[in-house]
Amino acid sequence: MSVTQKDQGPAGSSVSKSDSLFRDVESTGSSSNSVTPIISAPSEKEDTVPYSRFTKSQKWGLVAQCAFTGFFSSIAGAIYYPALTIIEDDFHITPEQANITIVVYFLFQGISPSIMGSMADTYGRRPIVCTSVLVYCCACVGLACAQNYSQIIGLRCLQAAGIAPVIAINSGICGDFAVKAERGGYVGYVSGFIVIGFAFGAIIGAGLTSTWTWRAIFWFLTVGSGICFISTFVFLPETKRTIVGNGSITPKSYLNKAPALALPSVRRKMHLDNPDYDSLEEPQKVKSFAVLEILKSHQILILLSVSALQYSCWTTHQAALTTALSKRYHLGVTQIGLCYLPNGICSLISMVVCGKYLNYSYRKSVSSYKTWLENERQTLLKENANDNAAVDKIINADPYYSFNICRARLQPAFVTLLLANFGYIAYGWCIETTSPLASVLVTSGFASLFSSCILTMATTLCVDVYPELSSTASGCLNLFRCVTSAIFIACLDRMIKKMNYGGVFTFMGCLSLVSSLLLLIVIKDGKRLFFESDIEL
Repeated sequence: MSVTQKDQGPAGSSVSKSDSLFRDVESTGSSSNSVTPIISAPSEKEDTVPYSRFTKSQKWGLVAQCAFTGFFSSIAGAIYYPALTIIEDDFHITPEQANITIVVYFLFQGISPSIMGSMADTYGRRPIVCTSVLVYCCACVGLACAQNYSQIIGLRCLQAAGIAPVIAINSGICGDFAVKAERGGYVGYVSGFIVIGFAFGAIIGAGLTSTWTWRAIFWFLTVGSGICFISTFVFLPETKRTIVGNGSITPKSYLNKAPALALPSVRRKMHLDNPDYDSLEEPQKVKSFAVLEILKSHQILILLSVSALQYSCWTTHQAALTTALSKRYHLGVTQIGLCYLPNGICSLISMVVCGKYLNYSYRKSVSSYKTWLENERQTLLKENANDNAAVDKIINADPYYSFNICRARLQPAFVTLLLANFGYIAYGWCIETTSPLASVLVTSGFASLFSSCILTMATTLCVDVYPELSSTASGCLNLFRCVTSAIFIACLDRMIKKMNYGGVFTFMGCLSLVSSLLLLIVIKDGKRLFFESDIEL
């Protein structure tokens, strides 16, 4: 990056990187002005215009709405697991063919956000979210009425393609209204409540299937997503900063306008009648290959790969649980549904706690960075005859003086990955040796407690590094994790026959553990990644 390169502040003003690190302030108690270096956080700069006009209660309302839409993406997978064996019998298919209905869901869940995420980064979050939920609702109606296996396959593809983008767009919404210091917490809460779908989806699916038939699952999703569509259409405001700035600018297109914004109280709180036009960011063109541009970064490529392998362990252990409990432990549909509770609840706890920890870790890292940078600046001043301009030029041009964003976000990753994968290995051998059911459920919950952390960390880091393409960056993560999961689930039945449960999860756990060592490269290059994070794709 050149010395004269500018950083774009939250209000859209151009400020040099050295100015973002040190501000001139007027000293008090003296008759003359002096320049006092004050180090600001390397995230958001102070400005007369706030980063977001959304109040705290409105931010939590956005979190709730994001979680509500994301819930239907997560529950569509979990609610389906207890019905797998019944669908096998109804359509006279093999377990491997039944797993294909999961595989295609994951494939389209990965591919769709990569396309729709770019559109959300260009045309706005609201139109894409509304469209996604509506398509999902229609697909659920079709699945409830499906008459053969091929229809199930096709409609599962449509169902996944419809709802999957909201997961990536949710991260973009959080990036629109939250500064870096609080972003991890909001992402954690959204991810955590989305995981409720995994926590209770299997129980709901088991209850619906045992009371009526497996078709009741999709009628339930139809009604729920219909309510979600109405809620989204009425209440979800546009948050894309190229369209509404910090939220105070009324969108030009009716597609981006939420009816709720017409309420006088909302208009007053959001300053819609006195908008902050300075907060409006430069509009972007549709970038069809934005995903490829993001993947050019080897740090992001490594992060996505490690996250994808860990997510694959989690989804594969879920897919294997139904068959294992049915054939090895001879449990009924309702009992199988209950056995997914430890996994879901622990995943929920994991994401919420991890989000809180990320906020704490970020603040602590920023504080340490301030102290370090001040010491470095004083050293440079001594070496350059107290020439502030020369020192600013050095700091501006050298990534050595940048903030290590990767260390701040990924510090606890190694411990969580180690514990999670040991849990999966133990889980596989508990099933293989037909250990007491409690041991299977405990190891499943233990592994899930630590497995989900890397997803929260990776999502938050992607939004940090690519704030203008946050939905696209999150879509890349979604693409990697879903496609990798689809590959492993497609091979699961054959792997179990060849390697048994213990061998499968030992292989996957060790593979994930070895890959986690690559995060050392990401952390090592964290300063350069932050230094270059303002480069437009």
